[in-house]
Amino acid sequence: MPERVREGDLVVPALRVMSERPNGFITTADLIAELEHIFQPSGKDAEIIPGRSDTFFSQKVRNLISHRNNQNSFISNGYADYDDVREGLTITDNGRGLLQQLHG
Repeated sequence: MPERVREGDLVVPALRVMSERPNGFITTADLIAELEHIFQPSGKDAEIIPGRSDTFFSQKVRNLISHRNNQNSFISNGYADYDDVREGLTITDNGRGLLQQLHG
């Protein structure tokens, strides 16, 4: 059985996707699609949540945003900003710096 994707596994790929976008911004819907393409969720992650129309994987992507005020979230740590009007994320200079440190 394949290992499930954890919310923390999504952070660096999400920052990478943002960094490749004009102005570093991506909507939540587009981020879900991009990360689904990268991770190709299977098993439980690909299942539809009972009583809803989305998958367990897409919920984890949305949790990146809904957990933004948690002390250890990548948003509260300054790597991305959430824009509730445009419903998306923008990578910050700190986020670009983290990618540079990790990937040279």
